[in-house]
Amino acid sequence: MAEVLEKKILDLLDRREELVGRLNNLENMKTDTNDRVYGKIRDDYSSQLQSVLEKISDKRGSLEVKAQELTGQISEQETVFTDQSDKVDELQIRAKLGEFDHGNDEFKNELIQSESDRDKTSGKLDKLRRELNELNGVLSDVDNATSAGVPGSEFVAKPKSSEEEVIDIEDDELIEEIDGDEIEELDADVEELTEESEENKCPSCGHMNPPHLVICEECNAELEDLSQDLDDEFDFDDMDVDI
Repeated sequence: MAEVLEKKILDLLDRREELVGRLNNLENMKTDTNDRVYGKIRDDYSSQLQSVLEKISDKRGSLEVKAQELTGQISEQETVFTDQSDKVDELQIRAKLGEFDHGNDEFKNELIQSESDRDKTSGKLDKLRRELNELNGVLSDVDNATSAGVPGSEFVAKPKSSEEEVIDIEDDELIEEIDGDEIEELDADVEELTEESEENKCPSCGHMNPPHLVICEECNAELEDLSQDLDDEFDFDDMDVDI
């Protein structure tokens, strides 16, 4: 499956090189070519090349998935190879320590089998690594081809990512709108209450105090708590406004 996919992409890359070459040669012939004929041929080749680039870009995601699979397989086989190599080393060391006699058929068979398993895994690893290197080479060619785009054009095919997902949510699904008249009325009420409470007259000496004071700054007499009045007259907690 992967080989077939790579073959298709390689064929597309070859087709891309062919069309790019024709476009470049046509550009060199521009001064000796009728403008209408030049434009017609260029549009034809450019359209074909753009289609090829889009196909290459669409297939790139499948190559990435295969590369990830190969990377995972290589990691698994490396673990197996390490364990098998350790077993061979262990048997050889035990034999050197006199635990096993090389004339012992059971020991020799176990050692031969362990070495055979290790060598097979090594062969699998080499094959997987070659496949991954070749696949990465194709991916690099794909990136170079799509980034170059169509000569003389702004078109550049962008690889599609399977992880990218765009969710479009309308604003009215996130925020419940507040009626404009309610906002204006709210602003007016706040402004009116603020103006009414700008000064706090002392009942004892008549001195005009700032509204936030509760003790007269002249005679230290107790003043009316206007901040409490403001909270009572204008309770924000009871307002039926959902945001």
